[in-house]
Amino acid sequence: MRTLPQWYRDEREKLRGYGPRARLRYIWQYYRLWIIGIGFVLGFVIYAAWNYFTVPGDIHFYGIFSNTYAQLGKGSDFYNGFIEAAGYDLSRGVVEIDCANYCKPSSSRVIGNNYYEKLISMMDGGVDDVWIAPAEDVIAVGEAGRLLDLNSDAAAPIREKYADRFVYCTPLDEDYSREPVPIGIDLAGTALVGEYRAWPEGAVLGISAATKRLDQVPVFLNYLFALEG
Repeated sequence: MRTLPQWYRDEREKLRGYGPRARLRYIWQYYRLWIIGIGFVLGFVIYAAWNYFTVPGDIHFYGIFSNTYAQLGKGSDFYNGFIEAAGYDLSRGVVEIDCANYCKPSSSRVIGNNYYEKLISMMDGGVDDVWIAPAEDVIAVGEAGRLLDLNSDAAAPIREKYADRFVYCTPLDEDYSREPVPIGIDLAGTALVGEYRAWPEGAVLGISAATKRLDQVPVFLNYLFALEG
């Protein structure tokens, strides 16, 4: 029979004379950092597994729209119009416009925010292609290096067409650059800001640095700017 660790036997002996509430207070007082840490790890593992088993493997395009209550996902005029304009065959892959994301990366209150963790997970995993949010939030994520540098060679077609709308930030990684780099496209004048009033105060589109479908981003941008007015 396996012998229990000495520390466990000592703690069990200490708690022998405590009532249930006193035991809980003792455990929380002395082991709360362990409990919080283990809870965070378990939460991340569960969330990663959920993503693995629920996110479809074949994706035409994936966009996350943060901090808007506009209904622009599946079944909306915006969504259906994009499918038609892009010519996607939904029997071969999915198009996802996720509008159920509420977080403020520009705020310090993002640790433990499930929406923020989902956003970062989707970006780092190469699932998300574009992210639209208020400018200050896009800049905050861009500073951390999670958005495509639009000065890169891969972004040349986008730069040629939308350079006059670029939004800049200075990376936190000074080894990468000490000068501002373009990480977003201002959506002022588009129907998302106007007709749909998704972000009445304005919004910026960032491209996930790990996107696997960069060639589809110009398709989406063409659709957005065709809705100007």
